[in-house]
Amino acid sequence: MTATDATTPIPVTSAPVLHRSRALLARWVLLLPILAFYVIFFVWPILTVVLRSLSPDGKFDAAAPQFTVDNFVQLFGDDFLLLIEGRTLLLAINSTLITTALAFPTAYFISRLKRRTASLLLLLILVPFWVSIVVRLFAVTSILSPNGPLNQASIALGFGPLELLYTQGGVLVGTVMYLLPYMILVLYAGMVAVDDNLILAARTMGAGPAYSFFRVYLPQLRGSLLSGALLIFILGLSFFVVPALLGGPRDQTIAVFIQQQIDIFQWGIASAMGIILLIATVICYIGVVRIAGSFSPGGVGSVQAKGVSAELPFRWSPAMVVSAVLAVVTIAVLVIPVLFVFPLSTGETGTVVFPPRGFTLDWFVQVFTTPTWIGPIMQSTVVGLGTAALSVAIGLALARVTSCIRSTAWKAVIGGLAFAPIIAPGILLAIGIFDVELQLKLTGTVIGLILAHTVIAAPLSYALISASMAGADRGVEAAAWTLGASRTRTFWTVVVRGILPSVLGAFAIAFVTSWDEVVLALFLQTGPTKTLPVTIYKYLESGIVPTVPAVASLLVTLVVVIVVVRGVVNSIIARRRAALREEA
Repeated sequence: MTATDATTPIPVTSAPVLHRSRALLARWVLLLPILAFYVIFFVWPILTVVLRSLSPDGKFDAAAPQFTVDNFVQLFGDDFLLLIEGRTLLLAINSTLITTALAFPTAYFISRLKRRTASLLLLLILVPFWVSIVVRLFAVTSILSPNGPLNQASIALGFGPLELLYTQGGVLVGTVMYLLPYMILVLYAGMVAVDDNLILAARTMGAGPAYSFFRVYLPQLRGSLLSGALLIFILGLSFFVVPALLGGPRDQTIAVFIQQQIDIFQWGIASAMGIILLIATVICYIGVVRIAGSFSPGGVGSVQAKGVSAELPFRWSPAMVVSAVLAVVTIAVLVIPVLFVFPLSTGETGTVVFPPRGFTLDWFVQVFTTPTWIGPIMQSTVVGLGTAALSVAIGLALARVTSCIRSTAWKAVIGGLAFAPIIAPGILLAIGIFDVELQLKLTGTVIGLILAHTVIAAPLSYALISASMAGADRGVEAAAWTLGASRTRTFWTVVVRGILPSVLGAFAIAFVTSWDEVVLALFLQTGPTKTLPVTIYKYLESGIVPTVPAVASLLVTLVVVIVVVRGVVNSIIARRRAALREEA
């Protein structure tokens, strides 16, 4: 060995290289269980629905298979079904247009504010985003009811009563309220990535504000705007919970119609309509990928405020005033329903009325002392923890494999497989997984519900973990190997420890996703004890008792605590990293 060889440092900044055969074996060991899970609880359910849609009576018999397209022909030949399909399409289009019209100025206004103010407004958007949809729909139901504050204000102002509840208008209000955070976060992420120097250069060369906006700023947002709109359209097209609770019997959508047909065992027409919904969703997904280059679930990960550019400071203008007004309206639409549950939970009357009469905390006591609520809370907690643990395990394994693979094509295949379940319409997954778990005798069990929830929660965990693992320094891992640590020990003590905040965030996202899930749980829970969202959903269908707003208040408080703690932890981590960079 020469002196040069002895003093040459080991290149620990490069990615560690494994022996080819051992690397392939390790990847397949990680992938095979996950592949089996996806085949059983995603591919098989979808295939089951496809076969039922092609069966004359909706009951596919493998021993004597019969195929027909009559169910699909009926979808386009029956006037009633065409009405449902048109109503669903119109809802998706209207909700996309209104959501975009409100989200764009809101995101633009926030992106131009100072960092601290922008962070506060983003927090006001994130809290409703993570609050359970059934909690928000309970608040919307109370606000839109004949005795609600909106109707009372309309009568007091002389406009007469407003009939929004159980109408298409009410469904549109609920859908827009649900979709707004998605669109705001997608657009905000695109706006903070805009190069302000291009706008500054355009203004320096004499371009006016309008020209700079439409010819320089807006083209840079085209990908985010179009991909966000397509994402909103996908969600609106297959939405179930809002139309089911806020729509009337004459306002059925495709998802509600599918659920009703399954209840009366009409699997053929329900499956065919589900497949049509899937085809439309896949077409929109392809559009998102072609426009944006990739697909990323909205709201996953931390949202950081950019702060005002030094070159382009915040200035009030007529356009900015309009944006500020629309931002206030949008944030009010998101926050007011969340806050509305608190006064409703303290009334003394045995029914929910507004304004509340008297003051009592007895309803909160009942939540923690009666089996009606203790059982669902425990059920949701157990299922949520199991789903979170399994989702993080799948996310870590998939992220590890993709971080070691150099082939772009294979990374795309694994990413497509990972995100496929959240692309598929929820109602289609529900009827497919219900059919499969019925055959596996898993319906009504906690294990069956955990496995079903993991199908939609694991992609979110993977998105967060893979992004963090891709940005980690692989040289530290190589150094640990060089010092004699085993690959397993290095993975857990170096790799996982280095991305621990993201792993914990992935655990929290999966837990909240399971806790909030309604559609799968409605189909799979056959026992007396339901999850908490399903219990609230049943009360919203049959009649609201005062303990419902008490539970809703507790859930909102829990979300606020989680979001605030997460924001504080992320801020502390960012400051420590900045301090370390300054010291280096």
